[in-house]
Amino acid sequence: MASSPNSFTHLYFLLVFFLLLAAATAFPVTSEFELGRQSRIHFRVYFHETFLGPDNTTVTVVNMSLPNTFGDVDIFDAVLRTGPSKRSTEVGRAQGVSFHASQRDESSLIPLVLVFTAGDFCDSTLTVIGRMDTSGKADRAIVGGTGVFQFASGNMVSKLVTSDKAGLVAAFDIYVVYYDDVRLTAIA
Repeated sequence: MASSPNSFTHLYFLLVFFLLLAAATAFPVTSEFELGRQSRIHFRVYFHETFLGPDNTTVTVVNMSLPNTFGDVDIFDAVLRTGPSKRSTEVGRAQGVSFHASQRDESSLIPLVLVFTAGDFCDSTLTVIGRMDTSGKADRAIVGGTGVFQFASGNMVSKLVTSDKAGLVAAFDIYVVYYDDVRLTAIA
């Protein structure tokens, strides 16, 4: 009794499947890591954004010229300080993009990276994404980090402190979970 072409196709598929399965288990490409001790902290920094003058920290790269700001895109590189005063210590930068993504109000989608250049978190970053409403209030997710904040997660709540034509100051309350002594080992 000769085998049908259909049964040969199934046999061929099973042979290829098991060969690929054997290759995948024989030559895994993996890495191992230990996260270490989990730490949780809360700290506050102040976002200082300047709209006018030589120290401008925000640039509009797309202006749709619609009745509202829907479709506009701004890029920013603002200063992070320890307090609301311009004389307070600079601890880093907030670098990101503001997408005016709402047709109904002035809300924005803002992915940003907090780059710490001084203090306890020097050479570390936190990656944050979320929505900000017209009042300046935002409750955003911390989705990762580097340096001290490897494998970070958490929440950042912002509140407008002052605002005028020249710029604004917002308080960022940061609640972050991260791991001490992360060890990464690549396995060949």
